[in-house]
Amino acid sequence: MTGPKRAFGDLIAASGITDEMLDSLIALKDFDGVDGLPPLSVIEDMRYERNTRKSTRGEMERLKQEEAAKARVKQVDDKGRAYGTGRRKCSVARVWVQPGNGKFIVNDKEFDVYFPMLDHRATLLRPFSETKTLGLWDVNCTVKGGGVSGEVDYI
Repeated sequence: MTGPKRAFGDLIAASGITDEMLDSLIALKDFDGVDGLPPLSVIEDMRYERNTRKSTRGEMERLKQEEAAKARVKQVDDKGRAYGTGRRKCSVARVWVQPGNGKFIVNDKEFDVYFPMLDHRATLLRPFSETKTLGLWDVNCTVKGGGVSGEVDYI
């Protein structure tokens, strides 16, 4: 490290100071006139607040939606059924799910009669097979609007 023509950045790089260390030092510049250093938790809280203030509008909206989804409580009626509605364009699907033996009814027909294509049936049963609950729930739904392929997606 000899020689007067060394740049300041070279000196920092040679000393082993990391970017995180520099960020912490920059965060400490706001503590002029304070004896001693504040606790690390205070410094981290300040950095967190500074970083969250710079969040984009989209990120803040996403966080609001996540909080709203957590606050939403699924209602179960006196028969033990949970209800959900799916909408897209002009199509509407209303679904009731309750503990049972795996009956799947679509518009008052068995789902294999209503959806004769194997791909459609597989799409309907995928959530149950992924969660290993196939055959444990009875599903009753009404679907209107759109084509058969679209109806599969709405359920």
